[in-house]
Amino acid sequence: MNILSSYISPNKQTPPSHSVQFDSYKTQKFPNHTHKVMRNPNSITKTTLWYVNDIHCQIPKTERLVSAAQQTGITARENGADFLKLCSGDTFIGSDEKRNTAIAGFFNIAGIHAQAPGNHEFDITASKCAELLKNADTKILGMNMNFPDDDKGLSKKVMRSVIHIGENGEKYGLIGVQPSDINERLKKKEVLEGITIDNKQQTIQKLQEEVQQLQKQGVNKIFLLSHQGNTVEKEIAQTVSGIDVILGGHSHDLIEGVKDGKNLLYSPVGEPVIITQAGRDGNNFGILNLEFDDKGRITYVQNNIMDTNSYSPNMVMSKTINSILGESPVIGELILRDKLPKNALLEENPCADFVADAIKTNMNADIVLINSANFRGSINTGKITERDISSIFPFSNKLLKVKLNEKDLVDAVNACGKSLIATNSKPGLLQVSGLTYKLDKEGCLTEMIYTDKQGLKRNIDVNNPDPNKTYTAVYDEFLVEGGDNLGMLKREDKDIIERFNYDKDKVTIDYIKTLKHPFEIKKDNRIMIV
Repeated sequence: MNILSSYISPNKQTPPSHSVQFDSYKTQKFPNHTHKVMRNPNSITKTTLWYVNDIHCQIPKTERLVSAAQQTGITARENGADFLKLCSGDTFIGSDEKRNTAIAGFFNIAGIHAQAPGNHEFDITASKCAELLKNADTKILGMNMNFPDDDKGLSKKVMRSVIHIGENGEKYGLIGVQPSDINERLKKKEVLEGITIDNKQQTIQKLQEEVQQLQKQGVNKIFLLSHQGNTVEKEIAQTVSGIDVILGGHSHDLIEGVKDGKNLLYSPVGEPVIITQAGRDGNNFGILNLEFDDKGRITYVQNNIMDTNSYSPNMVMSKTINSILGESPVIGELILRDKLPKNALLEENPCADFVADAIKTNMNADIVLINSANFRGSINTGKITERDISSIFPFSNKLLKVKLNEKDLVDAVNACGKSLIATNSKPGLLQVSGLTYKLDKEGCLTEMIYTDKQGLKRNIDVNNPDPNKTYTAVYDEFLVEGGDNLGMLKREDKDIIERFNYDKDKVTIDYIKTLKHPFEIKKDNRIMIV
């Protein structure tokens, strides 16, 4: 049993008011999992939070997430715990209304109690987001969201906070905040239709005021649904008093377990604050078990990160999706796939390798570039449908074939390599086909090899790349327009060979259809960090 004796507080003179125990477990069986639940006979309240963030319209994942939420709820109630299901934003993504409509059903079918919209909820515009959420039973929380006088409907749905009454009669305060850097994360700020988001300092000030309002109503257990990102969420934890749990999002961190100083921090009055986040794309979700004393302070905590793919699809969610999007045909079978990267922005992604190679083969290119942040989700073993592939590319960018000179290519890989030392890991590495490259731990390019269509390899001088040497490259319009601050990839009309009216998913689907047998996806170390 480990009872903490050292604490973290922004005010070193303020000692923590009590200790938190987080590694004394009693094992219980969950469906398909061993789930550890802590016990403290002196605790007053037991609470289980099921949480997810940044699903990014991964439609096949929502079918499994519904099952996961339902099964977790059964076990939580058997343990006598209040049970809440919460989302921290970016459930929607992209401008495809049908796809976002299909995923909107997730809120009601899963029974999500509350959601804090993220930046991608606005990809379809604020008014269309309001229309999709109109019939959702889920509470939509946006404390730092400011609406214009002519708001087109979202203000009628969004609440600053809400008091949730648990099955055991306990009160829980739920607050939601949106990302203060939202304008940097949208293609066009016009999609906000006049809505503004408070900056960080304003958000923190208003948060403290909102917490105090909840406390005046007798609430002493308060959860923040945040789409601010982990760096800001840590600051909130140590600046605002009265918040017990921050269910995070936006920065796509996969925060496992409970670690003092990492996701167990202390408020200005010395009370513990737990921070969670379950990565991105619905690959994982979290189960947070808590116990509170009679003053609403956390005494025991245990955090599980679970694998979504280990749950079966929920038939109701599947039928709802099919009723909107239609049945999706099976196009192939994947029998083996290498392990996915822990941080999809900073490592070679075997699924991205497969897609890039498919594009290179079908579009007769020398090289293919995919920005890691554009690649959402994964290709999982089993029967593969068209929807499985299209879900990976929700932005529906169009592909272009362009002339790319060697210097711009090297500069782009170098710029993306700096993601290794960036605090937000942005913009992420360039996933490639036709190339292999090595970066040092500071993100500097140390070696690059081009492999031509005959399989011959040629070293590219990364220190003195040839601006007159050009390659036929394929990448999407986001990069062609210089997105992610990659201005060196921007192409003028004279450098554009051909424009295509489809994204990477169509080429990948067509390629899989040509495969005569079940296939494998393996990475080949085309990107190495040395």
